[in-house]
Amino acid sequence: MKKNIFKIFAALFFISVIVSCRKEDPVSVDFAKLNVDNPVANTPLDTWLTTTFLNEYNIDVIYRYNRFYHGDDRDVASVKVEKVQPQMQTVLEGFLLPYRKIAGTTFIKKYSPKQFVLFGSGSYNPDNSYTLATAAAGRNITIYDLNNFDLTNTGAVVGKLRTIHHEFTHILNQIVPMPVDFQLITKSTYLATWTTVSDATARANGYVTPYASSQPGEDFAETTTSLLVLGQAWFDAWANGSSVAGKAALKAKEASVVQYFNTNLGIDFRALQKEIQEVVRKTYNYQNASFRYWMGQNLYKTMTINLEDGIYSANATSSDFSTPYNTFKAAILAVNTTAKYHMDYLQFRFESTTALTVRAAFTAAAGGTQFFADYTFTYTINPTTGAVTFTKVAQAGTTGSYANATLFTAAFTNSIQAYLTGKTFIADWLPPTIDPANYNQYGGFYLSGTPTNNFYGLLGQAL
Repeated sequence: MKKNIFKIFAALFFISVIVSCRKEDPVSVDFAKLNVDNPVANTPLDTWLTTTFLNEYNIDVIYRYNRFYHGDDRDVASVKVEKVQPQMQTVLEGFLLPYRKIAGTTFIKKYSPKQFVLFGSGSYNPDNSYTLATAAAGRNITIYDLNNFDLTNTGAVVGKLRTIHHEFTHILNQIVPMPVDFQLITKSTYLATWTTVSDATARANGYVTPYASSQPGEDFAETTTSLLVLGQAWFDAWANGSSVAGKAALKAKEASVVQYFNTNLGIDFRALQKEIQEVVRKTYNYQNASFRYWMGQNLYKTMTINLEDGIYSANATSSDFSTPYNTFKAAILAVNTTAKYHMDYLQFRFESTTALTVRAAFTAAAGGTQFFADYTFTYTINPTTGAVTFTKVAQAGTTGSYANATLFTAAFTNSIQAYLTGKTFIADWLPPTIDPANYNQYGGFYLSGTPTNNFYGLLGQAL
């Protein structure tokens, strides 16, 4: 039996709710009395569960309390009836349907757990932790602590979705064993007493959570669910903040997970990641998965635009931006009749959360050295609404790339600068039609109120 366990005394990431230990007077409660001997059958909830899960996926959802479904050494409270459908709707939207779309109907119907058992409270352990979920026999997932489930708390909803994916990863590993190479990446630092491991230590050692450091199976499940549910941006930011060795370990684990899904299971991991992220971002509106949030964190240092790249042919390009882009490109070409400089790309360089350099890279038609022309801006971003403004300020220098910029000052002012300034843009993952292979690699901005007036580019995490 595999377990998804959380420490009571520490929050796991920004999506988790901090659970504190409290000393209270003893209360005499007989949990056996919560077991309804003659429950009302065929309620609207029962009908929905039967139609949605039992008939479609052969999944039985057990929510009426029965001590048989949890260890006899634990006292666990029954789930509030009003929490059942919201939780199972999340299972449907954020787990079953994405797998069904990407892995196929046959796969998800064959390998999905055949029983979900729901309890209201956590299942408390003697080491100051409690169990949020368990997976057993490749067919059963038990979910605890549902009485605190609240759809308006998007962080908690995403946290519960992580739990579901974590347990299903265990089920997949019971059917198709996890890669041996994964188990060797941080073999020397697994620790059974994981509750003593801090987030910082786990991160530095190459783990996404302290619980991941308990053993390879939990590590694989935690890594998988972090990539799928928290998203690539979160994973990259976590890795970037690790030690050199820790980052290398985290990226090696990512590669192993992707290989496992693509080769061992025959599932396009990036396509699955995209489907789940679409649910997290659009259905649950999870702030910490938004482009605006990660722009506010300065995760992305560059955005490179080259309208000659095929990505702009495969996805719509706004003429509102392409017109000034091409006007500026033509001005660079015309500045020297002999060299005939070609603008290779336009790059937005986010030096900090407020400082921006707009760089034009250009090369003579005959080839040779690539030159840069840099223009200095400031920008503001509201990480909640995504509202962004760009302001041209005095050039940060007068030599080198800043001297080159003077060659095209008038053309830049009348084209790119005119397009960017005096407007409010919204930061977003763009283009919306991006394919799974490029998902999370592109982002950009659209004019507030006019999503079709936008520009976007390839994102980079280093200057």
